[in-house]
Amino acid sequence: MPEAYTEEKINRIGNRALARALWPFIRPFFWMLALSTLLVFVVTLLELMMPIFTQRAFDGFIVPVNDHAGTTLFGMEIPGFKEFCLMFGAFILLLLAVDFSQTLFMEYTGQRIILNLRNALFDHMAHLPVSFFDKNSSGRLVSRVAGDIENMNEMFTTVLIFIFKDILFMAAILVVLFTIDAELAFYLSLLVPVIMISTAGFSKLLRKAFRVIRQKVAEINHSFSEAVTGIKIIQTCSAEKNFITRFKRLNFDNYLAALYQIKIFAVFMPFIGFLGTVSVAVILWNASFKVMEKTLTIGELVAFLTYMKLFFRPLRELSEKFNFLQNALASAERIVTVLQNKPPAKLPDNRYRSVSSIDTLAFDRVDFSYETGKPVLHQISFDLSRGQSVGIVGHTGSGKSSIINLITGFYAPDNGRILINETDHSRIPIKTIRGKTALVMQDPVLFSGTIAENISPGSPMGMAAKENRPDGRLARRQDRTALEHALYQANCDFLFDKFDGLDTRIEEGGQPLSSGEKQLVCIARAFAFNPDLIIFDEATSYMDSHSEQRVHDAMNKLMTGRMSIIIAHRLSTVRECDKIILLRDGAVREQGNHESLVRSGGEYYHLLQKEKITSDLSG
Repeated sequence: MPEAYTEEKINRIGNRALARALWPFIRPFFWMLALSTLLVFVVTLLELMMPIFTQRAFDGFIVPVNDHAGTTLFGMEIPGFKEFCLMFGAFILLLLAVDFSQTLFMEYTGQRIILNLRNALFDHMAHLPVSFFDKNSSGRLVSRVAGDIENMNEMFTTVLIFIFKDILFMAAILVVLFTIDAELAFYLSLLVPVIMISTAGFSKLLRKAFRVIRQKVAEINHSFSEAVTGIKIIQTCSAEKNFITRFKRLNFDNYLAALYQIKIFAVFMPFIGFLGTVSVAVILWNASFKVMEKTLTIGELVAFLTYMKLFFRPLRELSEKFNFLQNALASAERIVTVLQNKPPAKLPDNRYRSVSSIDTLAFDRVDFSYETGKPVLHQISFDLSRGQSVGIVGHTGSGKSSIINLITGFYAPDNGRILINETDHSRIPIKTIRGKTALVMQDPVLFSGTIAENISPGSPMGMAAKENRPDGRLARRQDRTALEHALYQANCDFLFDKFDGLDTRIEEGGQPLSSGEKQLVCIARAFAFNPDLIIFDEATSYMDSHSEQRVHDAMNKLMTGRMSIIIAHRLSTVRECDKIILLRDGAVREQGNHESLVRSGGEYYHLLQKEKITSDLSG
């Protein structure tokens, strides 16, 4: 088993570019964010009033500065301590109510943004070309839709609003401190540029660290997904040790990346704490002389120190929030990188041709390569009409599956033309072509759900969608009848004998069906789809003779009256085709029906003889 693995590319995107890319998802909820911000402002204002109550309690009642107890608050005379405590209690209840409302509304807003962003990301990925998925593993893409989106959830629901709140809170505290004692407040304000410069520097280091962490997490997901998918091969080949070693190496790399981030944060937080300690010492030193000189009251000193404590509390929180923010921005870079992959360009609507059915298909000197300079197909030409079948044979890597990718529009040819009804393939909407084409692959694909949901045309949940129609019950009954007929046509009567027919539950990997049974269900899906063009890509590989016979019988019924393309390794699979194309090294070496190719005594004939000898020996 290979030891190497492909590292994910780290993308760096500026904050402005990120903001522009994410703005379309934020814009519909901007008014909700604005309201959340307003509530944050109200909460900040109320919290700023808390030390005022403390100062009034000291100077008015605990250590009165006047000859009699009492104080004024918000322009009201408060003669007794009992009345003061009642007002303070009412104020705290108001603060709790506003803070609760602000938190609830902010969380709701953030969740709505994340909901739309995750839906948009999945929708965008669903329309990306197959080449995108060829270059990006499922594990890495899952880490974007799940892990990276969740990191951004933290940013929208907590980080951004609270960063704004903390900055606003600190600015307001400085203003209040200047009203209490301008000299002491000036000493404290000298820390602000130091804090801003250090925060900016640490933010860059943290972003870099989190980029690496998100990359390593994606590689772990990729390795785990790969191992789970191929666990049978791993255990059969006794390769557990190699894969465990590889996983441990990836996990240790992630540990080192996380440790680097922790070291940065471990320096940043004590540094902020050190600044706070120094500032408190400086303020106490100067304030002690002011108290002795009677230019500062005990209540004012207590209020000043309380505000200083409040000043450094959001500063410490800001440090933690910047940690979350840089993590979220690193995830945002990865999400925006996916969104920057554009779906295939479409022609203007007036340039497309409408096609009611596919009656003819032709390749005209088609060249194709997945990578520049590495041709896969060269000058491929053949034609096919309704009711005809063509078999394409050749060794592995000869280009057979690439022809399917071109027909279904997963890739576009480099040169030459693909014609449908004598119209260039690119001039017909790809959805129209795929809507009239059924593809039965070598590895049958079934989704979790019922058989009905798997074979219903349009989508795996196609039948369930009809429930909401006014005539939903009648439509559902008619659909079930049509789908049951498709199952019987595809020799899927075993579903009614051994299972629950259309209501049979399919689990991950197509369980509880065998390989041949899964393929028959896929053929039933094609029957229900009623296409004009059928493509079989090694549809009978890895089957026992009984299952292969049933699949062949279902294929023959499906091919009747339709165009069909059969990709096969074994020549016996295509001998009944109207036309057989032999590919080698991406080029057509021989073309004709079975009899003419045998008579020519060429490469097809020699392959046939070799296959016959192999069959006799195995027999």
